[in-house]
Amino acid sequence: MRIECFENAKLYLGDCREVLPLIGEVDEIVTDPPYGIGYITNRRKVLETPPMLANDNTPPLWSVPLMVNRLKENCGIYVCTRFDAAPLWQQAIVDSGATLKTPIVWDKGNWTSGDLRGDYGNQCELILFAHKGRHLLKNGRPSNLWKIPRERAGEHPTPKPVALMRNCILNSSERGDWILDPFMGSGTTGVAAVQSGRKFVGIEIEARYFDIACRRIEETEKQTSFFV
Repeated sequence: MRIECFENAKLYLGDCREVLPLIGEVDEIVTDPPYGIGYITNRRKVLETPPMLANDNTPPLWSVPLMVNRLKENCGIYVCTRFDAAPLWQQAIVDSGATLKTPIVWDKGNWTSGDLRGDYGNQCELILFAHKGRHLLKNGRPSNLWKIPRERAGEHPTPKPVALMRNCILNSSERGDWILDPFMGSGTTGVAAVQSGRKFVGIEIEARYFDIACRRIEETEKQTSFFV
């Protein structure tokens, strides 16, 4: 295990099964775990990206009770997923004792390749929203349809927009709260958390993405320090 500490973030290189029991309770969880669909990148070119994302053969449903256990009472959890894997994650959330609420539909603005003649072009993904205890949203009752352009693949083959994660953070936490992402990837949730005046704890099992996340968090802290 490797740990990198920043002014507003603490990042762990390791398996979240081993790391989660070691950390304290958090105020919100925002995560984009492997979908369990064996994602393979074909058309997009990503430097040194493996043909299949690691650990993406089966959805890590075992992580849900571990995450919920780290969540404070009356706090929210957001889990990104795809429509075909969503029922599995929803059941895992319910089985963990959390309360499943209305899912968020992320309209990415364009669609990916697939069955070009026998299927509809999919341009949306889901973010499952749940809470432990009774959680009240911070900004009234926003719509569950979020139109945020997807980001092009770069250092990570399936990046989420910072704006997407920022919405989740702003709607369910206060400044100074701790945000957890146990499947941190390249650190997008952490960037959104630091930009929003929150604290961040992230866990990533792949060293190459962990290093990218460390660099992004460090750069974000330098940028935000100018506005403090």
